[in-house]
Amino acid sequence: MNRFRIVKYAAYGVEIILALVWQVTPYLLPELFGGKAVLLLPLALSIAIFEPAVPSMIFAVICGLLADCSYGGAIGFYAIMLLLMSFVISNLNSVYIRTSLLTAMLEALIVIPLIIFLQFLFYYVFAGYADAGYFFFHHYLSRILYTLALVPLFYGLNKLLNKRLGKS
Repeated sequence: MNRFRIVKYAAYGVEIILALVWQVTPYLLPELFGGKAVLLLPLALSIAIFEPAVPSMIFAVICGLLADCSYGGAIGFYAIMLLLMSFVISNLNSVYIRTSLLTAMLEALIVIPLIIFLQFLFYYVFAGYADAGYFFFHHYLSRILYTLALVPLFYGLNKLLNKRLGKS
């Protein structure tokens, strides 16, 4: 393993820690329309875009476990979802899709709403809460849009990181 890859993986680790701190610190990341962004989703997505399958899956599981812990839900939901997402995205981008901001946004438009909707489905609909539709439109929909709006930030940061330190 060359030193540039070690530095890049350390930078991903710092990026994950900073995103987690930014996400869980009260009033640091404002709520918009009742929803707070899940910063670790676009971060894991952007790592999967630029890295091979195995490293991206490792970082995705780390992001997923941290997201599970920070949201107080069942441990493993985000970890499993991000593991599957990173495997698919990494393989698609290494073989079939040319990496660009447009393709990253298209992938995010599929992956992020799917993961957040599945979380809503498992935690609210299947649990039998009343007025789940109201809760979705007033909290989860804004969470999806807010998270999608931050995809270019993480994509640009990781593109710059990969340009400076080389693609794995």
